[in-house]
Amino acid sequence: MNLGALIGFVLGVALLFFAAFSSAASAGVGLGGLVDLVSFLIVVGGAMAATMIAFPMKEFLGAMGGFTAPFKSQGFTMKDVVQDYVNLAEYARKGPQELAKALEEKPEHMPFRLSSIKRGIQLIVDGTSKDDIREIMENNEQYRAIREVKNANAMAKIGEYAPSFGMIGTLFGLIFMLGGMAVPPLPGEDPVAKLTSSMAVALVTTLYGAMFAFFIFMPFSDYMKYINEEKKVESAIHLEGILMLYDKIHPMLVRDKLNAFLDSKDRLKDE
Repeated sequence: MNLGALIGFVLGVALLFFAAFSSAASAGVGLGGLVDLVSFLIVVGGAMAATMIAFPMKEFLGAMGGFTAPFKSQGFTMKDVVQDYVNLAEYARKGPQELAKALEEKPEHMPFRLSSIKRGIQLIVDGTSKDDIREIMENNEQYRAIREVKNANAMAKIGEYAPSFGMIGTLFGLIFMLGGMAVPPLPGEDPVAKLTSSMAVALVTTLYGAMFAFFIFMPFSDYMKYINEEKKVESAIHLEGILMLYDKIHPMLVRDKLNAFLDSKDRLKDE
């Protein structure tokens, strides 16, 4: 669980609820005025529908997967990845067959072995040349980054469209509100109260547009882009690590070279 994202989300919801509750209490009305299903459908449904027009379905579905990304934990750190390469370097010096056997073992510092490490080691075991390994891994990283940026951009586009659909919903409400002004009020009905109530409902859609854009869609898109940048660092570690396994570099040199990718506080040190 990504504790920072969870705290931020809960804190944001709490602050918005507190602001809404305080405003409603000052006006002497209930919070029910902020709940409107039609406004929600116009904003969220409209923004998603427009994004499906702007992006292919696979990018849109990739963006939908990003809703859970901020709350997930990878289950490992970059330090764990470096430690795994240091451990694997011991096997690599004994030959490809011993390295292949290491794939069947659970990593010492992670609950699972990363697929990038498995693929790289399999290339070594299969006798792939060093240049080909480099090219394959660099291409994998390049197009992985492109795919994930597209997904993040699709999420950001939903956020860009949401306020516009909020305004569209508000315009719908204003049109029908003004049209209703031509209808004579029922006996005992206050026309001013009816007008202000209709105006409040119309503005709810604008609220939804801004709230979903700047509290949901845009932050989630930014997180997806952040993770993409983190994966670039991880991919650089994989490329360097696999090539050093190929060259049967001593584990201590593997550690020192891969430490360069880590923050100083996270680097592996002599035990």
